[in-house]
Amino acid sequence: MPMIIDSHINLFTREHLSHLAWSTPENTLNEGNPIPEYLSGIPASKLADFKGFMCIEAGRRYTIPSDEAISENDTVALKKAWEWPLEEFEFVYGLSKTEPHGKYVLGIVPWAPMNLGALAMERFYELLGVEGEAGVERKRMLKGFRYQVQDKHLETVGEVRFRESMGWAWKKGLVVEIGVDTRSGGLWQLGEAVKAVQEVVKDSEHVGGVGAFVINHLCKPDLQMAPPQIPSHPTFKIWKSDLKALAASHPSIIMKVSGIFAELTHHGLFSELAATEKENAVISYLTLWISEVLSIFGPDRVIWGSDWPICKMGFEKIYPAAEFSAWEMWRTLVTKVMLKLNQNRDAMEKLFSGNTARVYKLS
Repeated sequence: MPMIIDSHINLFTREHLSHLAWSTPENTLNEGNPIPEYLSGIPASKLADFKGFMCIEAGRRYTIPSDEAISENDTVALKKAWEWPLEEFEFVYGLSKTEPHGKYVLGIVPWAPMNLGALAMERFYELLGVEGEAGVERKRMLKGFRYQVQDKHLETVGEVRFRESMGWAWKKGLVVEIGVDTRSGGLWQLGEAVKAVQEVVKDSEHVGGVGAFVINHLCKPDLQMAPPQIPSHPTFKIWKSDLKALAASHPSIIMKVSGIFAELTHHGLFSELAATEKENAVISYLTLWISEVLSIFGPDRVIWGSDWPICKMGFEKIYPAAEFSAWEMWRTLVTKVMLKLNQNRDAMEKLFSGNTARVYKLS
């Protein structure tokens, strides 16, 4: 087994549930999701090969401050508007200093106000306390910012201020993570993101010191269609075409192989199958999509993530009596897809750890 760095997990406690924009009483994730709970899903025999994880923002509530508060640097107003995203960074940073599990927190990617422009990004960055001598360790843990487009309105990413924000972070050497949902949100999200990123990176082929653009969860493709329909399906063709355009825009654009259990079909198709048949069916669903991503981005521009604890939601519907955890099953399935695609050990190591270490500048 290659060394593993998980590029995508969320951490929060029961006390944080009221601060999460998506949390509702009926949500199955309305429980504590601490580091020990996450680690319990990794088999003891695999922990020696597990280096740690990137903690990605979990969708904290926020409000939009006035333009005056941003321009005048009204820290009282800004801290109030961004209270819970700022608290999330403090929470995870604090976890990184605890024993014995803090060593697994390799970096933090908080939310940031990308919709409000470069000046707002700068204000938020300052409030994280990463500047100056006292902020050296905090700055080391900050690896980038994420913004979820999947629940936003048309032209969110295409707006000038959003492009300015992405450019500000990228040119600062940070990772810019974008979450789009082509299945539930629509293919327009991906098309819009492609054009926006292309605009940001235009004429930057030889600019040094930049960060990376990390696109989450294969853009949440439509995994509801049957495998024989996929190659000729219009949705697949558009998804594939947009990814080709995105990948060709700049070598710093990365795809995250994650978030798929929640996108797979959850009706009787899988639950009625025997264990071996079920695994083969899931692999058939995954292979065509992952194969295209590997072909388009190449082995140096893909990274693996568990999407924990979100991965548990879809996993438990497909594997109601599973012997293994969602984390271990997802790792196993992706490994088998890679083997099916004749990927060598070097490609495996890049996917599961090497590329993540490089993209998030962990060394």
